[in-house]
Order: sequence, then C-alpha cells, then structure tokens
Amino acid sequence: MPPLVSLAVIVRNEAARLPQLLDGHRGLCDEAVVLDTGSTDNSADVAAALGARVERFRWCDDFSAARNAVLALCSGRWALVLDGDEHIAAADQPFLRDLAATAAPGGYLFPQWNYVDDPQLPGWRPVAPAVSVDARGASGYVVAHQVRLFPLLPSARYRGRIHETIEPALLALGLPLVCLDTPVHHHGHRGEAGARAARQVRNAALLRLKLREAPTDPRARYEMAAHLAGRREQALAVRLLEHLVAEAPDGPIAADAWRLLGRLALDQGRFADAAVACRRAVTTRPDLADGWPELVRALWLAGDREQAREVLVRFGTLFPEDPRLAALSSQVEAGAADIF
Repeated sequence: MPPLVSLAVIVRNEAARLPQLLDGHRGLCDEAVVLDTGSTDNSADVAAALGARVERFRWCDDFSAARNAVLALCSGRWALVLDGDEHIAAADQPFLRDLAATAAPGGYLFPQWNYVDDPQLPGWRPVAPAVSVDARGASGYVVAHQVRLFPLLPSARYRGRIHETIEPALLALGLPLVCLDTPVHHHGHRGEAGARAARQVRNAALLRLKLREAPTDPRARYEMAAHLAGRREQALAVRLLEHLVAEAPDGPIAADAWRLLGRLALDQGRFADAAVACRRAVTTRPDLADGWPELVRALWLAGDREQAREVLVRFGTLFPEDPRLAALSSQVEAGAADIF
C-alpha cells in the first residue's frame, strides 16, 4: 500500500528550520519530500540526513511550478503541504492523521496563523495563553485560509506564480473544500528584517508579473490589494478592492475582498462602512468563521450593540468551538469600549 500522508516541502536556505519541521511531523506523515529551489546553505544535506527524499529544482519565478514538482515526487495517498517556517501543533496531529485515514477525498482548508507583532495590521489578533507555546513569543497573528491537505491525484496541481492555489484544480475534479479549525502556525513574517524586506521585494515583483499575465483575474487583483494593505498603502488597496467587488460582488473571491475592506475600514475608524463590508463577507460565505467576529466588532464600534449581540449569538451557533467566542462574549457582556 502507498504511504498515507506525504509531507511536501519546497525550501531555500532553511537548514536551521528543517530539523523542527521534519522531526516535528513524523507522527503525522509517512514520508517527507523536500524540493530545494536554490539554497546556498546546506538545506539539502540537512533534509537528507533527517530521512527526507531530496531533489533540486531550478527556480523560475513560479511557486506553482515548484509546488507541482514536489507533488510529482510524492507517493502517498494525501499530500500535506508545509513550508520550513511552519508547523502544526503536536496536539493537533493525531486528529489529522485520523482524518487522512478515514475521510472522503477533498481539499481541507486550514487557518494559517501568520504571527506578527504589529497590532495595526488589518485582522491582527492577540495570542491567547493557550497557544503561547506555538506562538514562540509572538504577540499576535493574522489569519489566512489555505488548502494544505488534499488527495495526491495527477490533476491536483497548483496555479499561480505567487499565492499559488490548489482549490481550482480540486473543484474541477469534483472534490469538496472542507474548512478545519486546526491552525498552521507560520513564523516567516517574524524573521530577520533584511530577509523580510527581500521577500517583500520578491513578492511585489511576482505579483506585478502575475497581474500583467492575467490583468482581469480577481484573485491576482485581491492578492495585490492585500500586499498593498500589508505595506500600509491602504488608500490604493481600498480602491482595488472596491473595483473588485463592484465588478463581481458575489464572485469566488468576493468574501475575502469584502472582509479585507471591512478590516481596512475598521482600522481607519469608518465603523459603519466596516459593518456593511463585514456583513457582505458573511452573507457571501457564512461558512468562513473569520468574518463573524469582525462583523460583531464593526457593529459594536458603530454603536449598534443590539445587532452586535445578535450576530455574536449567530457566530456561537455556527462555530461553538471557535477560540475567539469566549473572549468576545465576555467583552460584550462587560460592555467594553472595544472588543477583539
């Protein structure tokens, strides 16, 4: 029988992080396949010494090409895709192992917790004491959802030079997308300042190239808006997002666009506008948990506290295990000036 789960990793200069990545997921994954995209350190040697299958790849400014190359080397029934600066908490791994052994084929969306120490970033959340070990000293994080676990099928391949996605391929195969509560802990945004700056320059260049190749692609436009928001170019980000939702208010990327518009409006103190945008986000995709607490906060700060309480009840009904529910409920009950 083939292995159950293959850990599929692309790396560049991750020698220091690979031991924790590869050793930390042995109970979850049956094999690890590492594709080196041009390291100048000994990443490949470290990965091989830790038992991974290691191959080299000539970088071509295309993350999907690298992801698909490593998938082609995997032999498991499922692929688990992680990067060198990411991990899944040990306590969450038995659940995922059981899921892979028993679940129907599908694409499983994980909340990616991007640890950052800047509370001014859109969507920033403080770290709760219960996850402080996995936060590794970070004060907060921003959430993004990505498919990380999916069947290893020949047609299940990534698309997009940057912010690559597997979802369109899975949907084309008739496979469902299923949201999980299990976070992927991502620490890459808290690295050395020079490396972060270099990554931003690289990402901006790839985003511009992606937009030139597909100027009307909603996802590429949303990704550029999110990049601009992260660089505090909020006015330009808002303009891009407003054009996007005006053209396709209920399109496949609409919920993300509405939610980011809501976050930016909250940060700018435009609470009524934030409430409108956040409500559109949850109306478009009520199955995504992130929009609900943001709508509660927007309504609360806009002064519509009765509506905020009603939305909080709905949030609790839809997502009773969400870790944000208890804090939100206690803050609303106490009549706090602001809620997070």
